[in-house]
Amino acid sequence: MEGGDAAWGRPDQTTWSESSARAVLQLMVESVAELVGFEVAALSVVLGDELVTLAYTGPEEHREYMEQPDPVSVIEPLLAKAVPWGPRLRFLEATPVEELDGHWVHFDQVPTDHPDAWRADEELFAVLRNDDGVVVGILSVDRATSGRRPDARELGLLEKYAAQAERAVLTLFERQALLEQVAHAESARQLIRSASRPTHGSLEDVLRLTHDQLVESFDARGSWLHVFRSDGPGVDIVRTHKGERIELEPDVVERVAEMASELWVEQRALALTRDELPDRLGPAIREHLANPDVSWMLGVALGVGEECVGFMALWRHSDQPEWSPVEIASALQIGHDLGAALMTARALESERRLVTRLQQVDDYRSHLVAMLSHELRTPLTVISGNLELLGETDLDAEAQRYHEAMGRGTERMQAVVDDLLLLARVSNPDHPLVRVPVDLRPVVGEVISLVESTARSKGVALTVDLDPPPLVVPGDAVELDRLIGNLVSNAVKYTGPGGAVAVDVQRVGEAVVLAVADTGIGISEDDQEGLFRAFFRTSNPEALREPGTGLGLAAVSTIVERHQGRVEVRSRLGEGSTFTVTLPSS
Repeated sequence: MEGGDAAWGRPDQTTWSESSARAVLQLMVESVAELVGFEVAALSVVLGDELVTLAYTGPEEHREYMEQPDPVSVIEPLLAKAVPWGPRLRFLEATPVEELDGHWVHFDQVPTDHPDAWRADEELFAVLRNDDGVVVGILSVDRATSGRRPDARELGLLEKYAAQAERAVLTLFERQALLEQVAHAESARQLIRSASRPTHGSLEDVLRLTHDQLVESFDARGSWLHVFRSDGPGVDIVRTHKGERIELEPDVVERVAEMASELWVEQRALALTRDELPDRLGPAIREHLANPDVSWMLGVALGVGEECVGFMALWRHSDQPEWSPVEIASALQIGHDLGAALMTARALESERRLVTRLQQVDDYRSHLVAMLSHELRTPLTVISGNLELLGETDLDAEAQRYHEAMGRGTERMQAVVDDLLLLARVSNPDHPLVRVPVDLRPVVGEVISLVESTARSKGVALTVDLDPPPLVVPGDAVELDRLIGNLVSNAVKYTGPGGAVAVDVQRVGEAVVLAVADTGIGISEDDQEGLFRAFFRTSNPEALREPGTGLGLAAVSTIVERHQGRVEVRSRLGEGSTFTVTLPSS
């Protein structure tokens, strides 16, 4: 069984060590050992040139060894000596493999005389591959609890677990790529915010401000930002990563303008080595970037709609990696976002007001929703698969605990999916609100019936005060139910034992006022400013101990807005909160 570092990440990438992903993989490894019949199991993945163990169950005395990374080179001799036992499974008999010395643990096994006895120097593992057939990980097991090699049923079960592990690992890789895209997208948004400030008086100011952020976010050694102008010569700034400016000849700019227009029409980027530059640009560019260390270049067009407004180029030295697909895709996205900002700056500079609204918020939300969907897909896939497998097996007490844990995890993640669907539904401009008379009294009663058991178990007093009928508002019953449910469940969630939650609904003039007050942990003034923003999470450590996605109050705000009402919050940290929703009555 291979050893590996418990941290998830590459030297040049964001470290992947979130407890949610690690917990899912650990649960799966423990399930493999328990249900297939092994005392030891480990899941390792290929990260760069290392084989890294992310999950391990077995004797604690071997854990320190397991936390040492192994070179990827150990995989090839391992596969060469192993015998196929299934689509993914491989079995290594008692055959010395010199390349594995110091990279594989042989766990002690009580010897038996049975012909199928499991021996200490035998290994059984599953090879995990991506769609191109490249090895991405190893799922290994050892020390059979029966003392024998697994039978056909156990091998079939292990094969199913290997398929689940393979999907989980591939999804984690996809998620890491998405996280990188979101990081680059955040840089793009920072560029847009900086470039769109009305205090910036010229395109030169915009280009100067964006240079540092571009170089930093892409780990580049220089940038070239050029903007075409409709009323005269274009504006360009070429700088090294140290801020040193490089002047370009007019003919170079003319050639780049032609190339940028072609790139914008084709919606593609140029990721080239120094020697691969087009003939019409190569000599001129090399002359002005006369640095023998410049090796990797990335160029994209900047534009909006069908109009190309400029060109952006970044370069790296020979001691740096070439541009990755994620970086190329991010640069193309920046070409769109930064192009829109530069068009606005160009219009302001020429004293022409351009009425356009950038889709920053929509892009921001779409990226985060995609990231969260990947975050959910991994545990839901693994847990659902485990639940299906466990449902076909007679469970002892310990396995039953695993089964119940997976069930709770599935329910929690499903709640997150529900919040995402609700937020998407109420935020969709193509989904108009169909108003019907809705009596809030039974809606409140239904919500209270769902949360009162939770409040009782926490020792929280839950009281309800409803004015006599009618308490009718025009709106959507489902949305109003979720609005009230989110406010009341949040109040119970963030109120400790001995606290109280009060729900009050009154008719005030031509409006119906819903107030949900609690004596819980409260909300700081700083957090109140972003409370109703999608995906917002408080900085309060006490609140962060409770699970949440930051979607519930965003949905509340959107629903209230759709019903032509208003929502207010009064709160002090440590003294509780009161959320007040005012809706027009029928």
